[in-house]
Parts: sequence; structure tokens; C-alpha cells
Amino acid sequence: MPESKSMLLKGGTALIHEENDVVVARKIDILVSNGKIEKIGESIEAGDVDVIDCTGKLISPGFVDAHHHCWQTQLKGTHANHMLLEYLPTGNLAAYLFKPDDLYIGQLGGLMELIDAGVTTVVDHCHAIYSPEHADAALKATVESGIRSIFCYSSTLRVTEWDQESLSMEKNPLPDWFLPHLVKLASQRHADGRVEIGLGYDMFFLGEETNKLVFKTARDAGVKLITTHWSNKSPVLGSQSSITTMDQQQLAGPDVLVSHSNQMNDSDAVIFKKHGMSVASTPMTELQMGLGLPICYDPRFEDRAGLGIDCHSSGAGDMITQMRVGLQAERGVFNQKYVEQGKNPRTCKQTVEHAFNLATIKGARACKLEDKVGSIAVGKAADFVIFNTETPAMVCAAKRAPIAAIVLHSSIRDIDIVIVDGVVKKAGSKLLPVETQNNGVWSWREIVAKLDESYEAIEGKAKKINYQVGKQSIAAAFQLDWDNFPEV
Repeated sequence: MPESKSMLLKGGTALIHEENDVVVARKIDILVSNGKIEKIGESIEAGDVDVIDCTGKLISPGFVDAHHHCWQTQLKGTHANHMLLEYLPTGNLAAYLFKPDDLYIGQLGGLMELIDAGVTTVVDHCHAIYSPEHADAALKATVESGIRSIFCYSSTLRVTEWDQESLSMEKNPLPDWFLPHLVKLASQRHADGRVEIGLGYDMFFLGEETNKLVFKTARDAGVKLITTHWSNKSPVLGSQSSITTMDQQQLAGPDVLVSHSNQMNDSDAVIFKKHGMSVASTPMTELQMGLGLPICYDPRFEDRAGLGIDCHSSGAGDMITQMRVGLQAERGVFNQKYVEQGKNPRTCKQTVEHAFNLATIKGARACKLEDKVGSIAVGKAADFVIFNTETPAMVCAAKRAPIAAIVLHSSIRDIDIVIVDGVVKKAGSKLLPVETQNNGVWSWREIVAKLDESYEAIEGKAKKINYQVGKQSIAAAFQLDWDNFPEV
């Protein structure tokens, strides 16, 4: 399978966006040169390029994951039955157990899972940065994976000591090295621009002066995007609105992407729209952890909402699942009011096309990357996910309704080829080897061996700490009211 940035995709069925509408173009050719789409049409003649026969295949834009913590691979399976308060010590604070090498291989594993699932672009909120070496390790894995990323260098609560009896946190969530290292990374060019630097920030409690310093430093350094977590009426995340805070402190802007944002009230929605901010919904974790109904179908956020995976440590690390879960959850809630009246709507208000757009063109808009990705168009990056339409899941469905086939019928096994920036990263339904900077070429099996080794080391450390102590420490630090966490 070709790994060149110049290629011709021949004879496939391509999903071509015209604004938010998708045209199904059959027997189409797509010429790629220098990692970009050069020409789209029928029977394209090209010179000395690699040809990929797409006969009987479905060519989609690569999926855009607007919110993810890609480092958490070694924690997979931990949060199957966790609510948000349980996740914080076993997920966020568990970064304490990761050395830079652990973070590197966890990051690489998480990103390879995304590529395997057809995600070609990710906004990565990397909240495991305990040192400059941790940041460098995660960024190195991002570059080597071959994915397109906005690597959001992120503030986090850092644990200094943790055992069976107690937990101590670093008093300064923004150590002296944090902002200078962010500026250094933002000043560099990574993977010829395929990887850009962003900022992840959740420390608004540090006060207006600090918040302004952080945002100004990041913007002056040229970060691509600033992302933050927030959900209204959350007993864990607090009653103070980050949207209102950013507005009052003159921090808000079109470069801000807010993850979750469930149950946003009208006054915050007005602020949100005024500043051109965007939202990333993550249906699986939001529904599980009690944040509320995903907001991505709310008409107040049309064209400013995308989908994300959030934590592949708690569930499926693919956008197909997020599309499906988000769509059916929205349909269920919408239909329920009619069910209670003994009625049945004549048609589905929420469409598969809307779900598909959230994972492609709308996700790209939310991430401020619409000029590069999210649709198949001349001049855009050659980022594609190519489906086999002859699998048991896709047969017939892909002919009749290609978007429905992807959103409601497909799975990762149906993804035959993934191309990022004109480079084939998956072919024949298998991930291709990764070329590392210092360790040569690694097959997926070799990555698995490294992940297993790291997993065992982290599990060994985890036996020496007490997660219940971690939960109590978080509750104390944020003065949580236990009456808001009822036993069920």
C-alpha cells in the first residue's frame, strides 16, 4: 500500500460536502498531491502516482475528534461503572503514576486507536503534564503517530505524595516551568504543521490576574486553540460558570472550545454566541457520568458544535460510537414527550446526516480547522477514511444510504484504509507500522508489548495508593457537598 503523499483514489463512492448537505458521488476519482486534494472528478488521468483502487469502497472525510485525553490507554477498563467524582482520582489524578515513558506509550497507543477507527484529526486535552519531560514525551508520540492534532498543553492538579493514608497536591498548579515551556513548544513547527499547539485550562479559580496572564501568554505564543471543561449545574465542576467568567475577565474569543457544556442556560448561550466560541460534546461519558444530555443537537449551537470521545479509558475510542450514541440519545429524549401523550412523531427529527456532520465538517468548524479538514474538497488536506462496503455490516446499506451505513451500521472492522495528510496509516483493515524517532519502526504488536510492560508497572504503583483517599481529597479541596451525591 502506498505511503506517498501523491496518490490517486480511483473509482470510489465519495461523500462530498456542499455546506451541510452531503452529495454522494459515485465512481469518483480523487487526485492527491503533496498531502492535499488536487482534483476531484471522473476518469482522472495522472502521471507517476500511486493508485489506490477504491472500487466498491466508500470514501468519507476523516473524522474529527473535538475532545480527547489520549494519554489514558493504560487506564482502559477502569471507569466502566464510574460517575464523575469516581473518575477524577482514578483517571485525572492517576497521571501521578505515569513516568514520561509511560505517558509516551499511552499517548501513542491512544492515537493509534483513533487512527484505526478513522479519526484523522484530534483536539487532545493532555492533562497529564507533570513536567516538561512529560509534555515532550506526549508531543513526541503525537508527532510519530502520524495523526493530525491540536496538542493542548494542559494545566492539571499535580499530586506530590499519595499512599494508603493520605494524598498531597502541589500548591501551585502552574509551576515556574509551565508557561515558558508552553511558549517554547508553540514557537516550534511540529510535523510540518500537522501537529499544532493549543492550551488546555481549567484553573479559573486561580483568579483574574493569573487567568489573564495565562491566556495572554498562550495567545501571544500563537496557540491554535484554547480548550476547557465545563458543565452547568454540576456538583463536581462547581456552580460558577466558566462561560460567564471568561466573558467578565475578557478571556473569551473564537479560539475557545468548551468541552461538554451540558445544560447551558440562555444567558451563557448568548455570551457563547457573542464571542464565537465552540463546544465539543462527548455523548458516552456525559450520559454515563451524569453531566446531562449532550448539547450538540441544541439549535443554539448550530455550526459551533462537534463531537469528541473524551476518555477511551471508560468506553469506545471511536467516533462511530459517539455519533450513534449521541443521535439515539437525542432521539429518545425528543420522542419521549410524545410517547407520554400516546403519540408517535411521523418522522425522525434528528437525522443521520446531522450526526455525520458533527463528526466531520461541523467538528472541523468547532476546532477552527474548517479550512484544512472536515470535508473532501480541492485544496484541503488529504485526510480520508475508506470503508469496505462488502462486509456483512455494510452490504446493501452502503449502496442505498451511505451515511446511514456509516452512522448506524458500521464498525471499526469495516474501515479498510485510513489516510492522514496524504499518508496511508491503515490498509487492508490493519494499522501500518509506526516510524519512531529513536527506536526504529514499530509494528502494532511491538507497541502492544510496550503498553503491557507500562501497564504492569503502573498497576504495581497503584497498589500502593488509596483511590478512596483521592476522592476524599478532591471533595475537600473543592468543598463538595456530599448531599449532592446520593447513594442509589
